[in-house]
Amino acid sequence: MSTKKTFDFPDDLAAAQRTLAAARAARSAFLASVPEWTEPQPEMVLKDEAVPGGEGWSEEQKAENRRLLAAEQRAAQAVWAHPFWEALPGEDQERARAQLQHLDDRHDAG
Repeated sequence: MSTKKTFDFPDDLAAAQRTLAAARAARSAFLASVPEWTEPQPEMVLKDEAVPGGEGWSEEQKAENRRLLAAEQRAAQAVWAHPFWEALPGEDQERARAQLQHLDDRHDAG
């Protein structure tokens, strides 16, 4: 029988993790909705295969990507720099960070 150590995360850290997960999901959805190429690309022919070109992103799409990326970076910084981590011994930090990423999974299952 294994006893898996669990961590009691402060509410503000759990909220910061949820904000990070939402920011990542928003950026991922955005990236799935825009053209593959950020700049216009011509079709390329490589040996027997043609690689389609693309129109590239509009200035609005580039601005939205920058906004979403900045929001994701701010959220990641809030999680990474939270004072909670300073109270944990080094060997617990990696385990706790992994558990934090799945915090909502634990609550959904309960």
